[in-house]
Amino acid sequence: MRYKGIIFDMDGVLIDSEPIYLQDVIDYILVDLKEDVDFLELKEAMYKIIGSSDKRTYEIIAEYLNNKYTPEQLKAGLWSKDFELDYRTILNPHVLNVLPRLKKAGYKLAIASSSSMENIKTVTSQCGIDQYFDCMVSGFDFEESKPDPAIYLETLQRLDLKPEEVIAIEDSTYGIQACINANVRVIAKEDHRYNFNQGLADVIASDILEAFNIIEYWNK
Repeated sequence: MRYKGIIFDMDGVLIDSEPIYLQDVIDYILVDLKEDVDFLELKEAMYKIIGSSDKRTYEIIAEYLNNKYTPEQLKAGLWSKDFELDYRTILNPHVLNVLPRLKKAGYKLAIASSSSMENIKTVTSQCGIDQYFDCMVSGFDFEESKPDPAIYLETLQRLDLKPEEVIAIEDSTYGIQACINANVRVIAKEDHRYNFNQGLADVIASDILEAFNIIEYWNK
């Protein structure tokens, strides 16, 4: 096979978590901090956090609130909230079908996510998909996460594969740019909700099943 490995982003690709996380941030700003801001303006401004690193997320929120709070204060406040989420309820369509098919076909599979390793393990365990992945890499382990290519370069090393032997599936502008910076071919999982620039990707797939079909076509 020309392509031997598939690297998945997690949030937005394997699970549809982004609207949940976005709402958590909005609720924190409006309800907990009691900030008097326009809801629609706030929602659009917070699109910038989707796909960003943990560090950058709190910097974006702080900047929006005119640095009234430090990123550290915002992080502590949000992390103190008890957000309970059954990730099985937001698993994206076709994931449970496609992962075993890719594994059976002989591909090495990995996750390269800006989320914490604890969150990655929780998601994959709850959804019953952890056994399909040869490695999982968290953006928390790097000074700079996506769009910096470091997370992809590390994932390639762990898979023992070259950039030209791998296809990535991403959704956000940050993630797609990280693939480009790592010289990895990338499929964008279609999403029109957050003003992503998915035109940067090699191709856009409507869902994970279409991404699978594209991978199989490219590998003919």
